[in-house]
Amino acid sequence: MTSRINLIGGTLALLFGTNAFAQGSLDAAFTATGESCEQVTWSDQALERYPNIASACQEVMERDGEYYVRFEGEVRRVTDRGGRVTIAFEEGDTLTLTPPENLTLSIDGRERAPRDLQPGDELTFYVPQDQLAATFFAGQPETAEPQEVPISPTTDTTDDVLAQADDAESEQPRLPRTAGLLPFAGVGGLALLSLGGLLTLWRRLRPTIRR
Repeated sequence: MTSRINLIGGTLALLFGTNAFAQGSLDAAFTATGESCEQVTWSDQALERYPNIASACQEVMERDGEYYVRFEGEVRRVTDRGGRVTIAFEEGDTLTLTPPENLTLSIDGRERAPRDLQPGDELTFYVPQDQLAATFFAGQPETAEPQEVPISPTTDTTDDVLAQADDAESEQPRLPRTAGLLPFAGVGGLALLSLGGLLTLWRRLRPTIRR
């Protein structure tokens, strides 16, 4: 079991490390000439990783001279206690967020942590023009402080490894529950009865031994 978990951990590290390297190699995510999805031109790297990203655009926002594209997606999977969140778009592209523990998300007007997300939840986030990352705003996007979260494409291999990790955790053996002190009380009672019987027998045999 330990070897299996170590193998899974090593494979995860390799996959995530490769994604992080690819993420760092990206420069601008897109260029825009106005506040409409038709005025956005995505970079070749972005289109290679997310072929349907253009059709998933909901709107374009300009803030402090920088453009942001708004996206909406459905949560499909939450693993690593919220450390990895898989999101799917209606157009078919799937990406994985790696949010920090202190990230605050707004779902249906309520603030929630990544670990509290459930499959089926709808997430709204923005992608800035200078990098391919998910940006969340704790408040109104026009004024709130942006919180950037790394993203990476979700592959079948990644899903399989995560599923194996979940299965390995769920298959850990659990110790059976006992009935508390009741078994020990029963053993103690038998021991006392045996001792009493031995003492009675010894008393009866003592006069015979003296003779």
